[in-house]
Amino acid sequence: MADKKKKLTKMQEVFVNLMVYQDLTQTDCAHRAGFKNPEVIASRMMNSPEYEHVQERIRQMKALQRKKYDITFENVASKLATIRDAAASDGSYGPAVNAEIARAKLGGLMVDRKEVRFGKIDSMNREQLEQRLNELLEQNQVKVINGEAVRIDQPEEDLEEDDDDSEESGQ
Repeated sequence: MADKKKKLTKMQEVFVNLMVYQDLTQTDCAHRAGFKNPEVIASRMMNSPEYEHVQERIRQMKALQRKKYDITFENVASKLATIRDAAASDGSYGPAVNAEIARAKLGGLMVDRKEVRFGKIDSMNREQLEQRLNELLEQNQVKVINGEAVRIDQPEEDLEEDDDDSEESGQ
């Protein structure tokens, strides 16, 4: 009972607000709230009985948010099912499938997986980079003449004229 009477410190209040209103990890919330060891204190505030008053405040504020926006699993699933059924009855199967996929994601049956890949260019030396650039130029039928990219299918006369113009302007 004594825990319920505990008041939040200013830093705990900031932590709670960040947890409820921002899309941050608990460690990020603790860091932004100004705690010295954010990993440790965030874990304690979210799990330790010593900080039950913080956990309760987070639950209360999240409940207010859910009530304000009427966001519950059941309501969202029901609305998506309604959208799916309306789309399917109209013969709009694409939107019906999308609504069903959204319901599956909501229920945790499907997960979006995205991979961020970094190109090899960072790990290439100059020779490898030039070789790869030449391969790409060949694939796309492009030559570099006097610093300009020119399509190979362009008539040779045009290329010669371009060479003459650039030589004259270079002198």
